[in-house]
Amino acid sequence: MEAKNTRKQRFLRKRRLKVEDVNVVDNSMLKKAIGGTVVGNLMEWYDVGVYGYLAVIIGKLFMPDTVEPAIQTLFSLGVFAVTFVARPLGGVILGQLGDRVGRQKILVFTLLMMATATFGIGILPDYSVWGVAAPILLVVLKLAQGFSTGGEYAGATTFITEYAPDKRRGFFASLLDLGSYMGFALGAAFVSILQLTLSDDVMEGFAWRIPFLVALPLGVIALWFRAKIEDTPAFKEAQEAANRASEDARSAADAPKGVIDLVKAYWRELLTGFVLVSAANTAGYALTSYMPTYLTETLEYDPVHGNLLTLPILVGMSLCIPLAGKLSDSVGR
Repeated sequence: MEAKNTRKQRFLRKRRLKVEDVNVVDNSMLKKAIGGTVVGNLMEWYDVGVYGYLAVIIGKLFMPDTVEPAIQTLFSLGVFAVTFVARPLGGVILGQLGDRVGRQKILVFTLLMMATATFGIGILPDYSVWGVAAPILLVVLKLAQGFSTGGEYAGATTFITEYAPDKRRGFFASLLDLGSYMGFALGAAFVSILQLTLSDDVMEGFAWRIPFLVALPLGVIALWFRAKIEDTPAFKEAQEAANRASEDARSAADAPKGVIDLVKAYWRELLTGFVLVSAANTAGYALTSYMPTYLTETLEYDPVHGNLLTLPILVGMSLCIPLAGKLSDSVGR
């Protein structure tokens, strides 16, 4: 009995919280933060996803007619893959800037950058007009999208987790991915409506540009939501602590400085996160971005059915993500 009480006391000592461990939440600000972040995230991933649903058309238009259709599709998918090259860089650079100037400012910047790059794709002349310059500029715009996406997701995740109540952090953080997949679903639905109502010639002539051009007004709406949110109390406290530390340099001596120090200090956590996110994104983007192309090019469905078959899966996945987040609050990550 005595040994049992000793184990219980040891457990309680490990679980004891300090005042600074408890996150006091302002519900009105929490609602604004969630609304602004999720709406912005939805818009960002609409921009990312809509390219995947038009990849076959884009491949035809931005490569010479003499190139085989399979090569045109590979080029289009290769351009999409370029975004993943820029995403880590965006996460590192904009993530560190967010720690200095504030999450909200960086989230506004990523939203503007994404909307501008997506709109740029919509007005970009194709290969028949600009020749080889057209695919080169397409790659540049996709790199800008990737850089923006890396900063968006890093900043938005940090923002939500810092605002969320302690006991519901998994649920509120999961709303970001709800917004992401709903953004993909919105892109798939919009492209499908165009394909159902317009002929193939019209789609390849001008209509394929419409989903990209719509990104600008969508971006303005999302920006309005995002401009209403404030930086998190956790960030403000960190800024105050940093100001105090400037007077006493020893207070900041233990904090990692720069990317190299960060990797040295937290390489195990970073490696675990890298593997988990790589696995999830491999499966996720195979469905959200490559599946319509696979259904059209390999299984020979028409483009309309290629997108429509993906749409209900995206909606189903979106609705399941908050359930997993809520479950993580109960049983652990």
